Amino acid sequence: MTLSECYEEMGADLHEVLRRLKTEERIGKFLKLILKDTNYESLCKALEEKNYEQAFTYIHNLKGLAMNLGLTPLLVPAQELCEELRDGEPERELKPLLDEVAAAYQKVLGIVERLD
Repeated sequence: MTLSECYEEMGADLHEVLRRLKTEERIGKFLKLILKDTNYESLCKALEEKNYEQAFTYIHNLKGLAMNLGLTPLLVPAQELCEELRDGEPERELKPLLDEVAAAYQKVLGIVERLD
């Protein structure tokens, strides 16, 4: 799968990322790093332990990664969960938000794994 096909399947804008990162090689290199990133797993563990301060850090990192790489399908739910955790103790049930992040994260990983 080409980088262009990857972004198209994700419903993301490769041209916007190219404007910032300049080359497809650089984007591909950084995109493949998401396969080794541990923020999602750490987020899940922190939420399980009700450590909302740490959970905020991990979702904020994941949101930043999604923003920098133009991973719109992941960015949108990550932003929502990030805002819910920003002030510590959440005011609403987090499971539906985490489920949205999980689905988007798995979709992105599945697509990136097929990148040439």
